[in-house]
Amino acid sequence: MTGKKSLSDRIAAWDRIVAGIEAGYAFDLDDWLNDMDLRRAIGDALQATTPRKRPPGQASRDRLAASDQRFLQATVDAGKCLWGSAVARREGWHPDRQWWYFRKPKLGNAELTRDIDKVT
Repeated sequence: MTGKKSLSDRIAAWDRIVAGIEAGYAFDLDDWLNDMDLRRAIGDALQATTPRKRPPGQASRDRLAASDQRFLQATVDAGKCLWGSAVARREGWHPDRQWWYFRKPKLGNAELTRDIDKVT
């Protein structure tokens, strides 16, 4: 076994993360960024799909779209990239394309709120 997760597995993991966000995100900023990196990996994998690589099935695309919609409902615009403006510039991230990095949970915790407030 290679340890690589399939795109379907990643989408299922994203769905579980979104459920945790809806319930109230209980972790810190490092965990949040790690979770958002998963969403970036999904986006990267979708863009890398070629005729040689099988694109995700409709059920996976539908599940991702539903999870993304739930994520948007459970979060608000953070007004900045939570990796920081220097990283966003270096990576070329924009809120219209990598929107997950520019959002924060509606229901979080005090530590996460403090950490987000410190991001520049």
